[in-house]
Amino acid sequence: MLFTMKRDERKKTVSPTLGGVVKSVQDLTLAVQSGFKHMEARFDGVENRLDGVEGRLGEVEQELRGVSRRVGSLEEKVEDMDETLSAVAKAVDKDAVTILDHERRIVKLEKVRA
Repeated sequence: MLFTMKRDERKKTVSPTLGGVVKSVQDLTLAVQSGFKHMEARFDGVENRLDGVEGRLGEVEQELRGVSRRVGSLEEKVEDMDETLSAVAKAVDKDAVTILDHERRIVKLEKVRA
């Protein structure tokens, strides 16, 4: 059907006018400004969320310092307990040797009495 149309029936292209070009540029400017406002609002939201994350991270760091102090304190106590238990183990070993010696003496004394 396009091929059968006469040349006059085809749409004619209209040259843009200065007013039309200015209006198009103004519309484009408004669209760009609107887009920038939207992006600025989104960036503000992201910034607020990042501030919140930063605050929570600071709290986590404080808690971690507290935990580190407590772990250090526990390590000291464990070392003290280890030293004490080592001393107790040595004392028990000495007592065990002493008891065995006494037992041998008692056995010898009982054999002599019998």
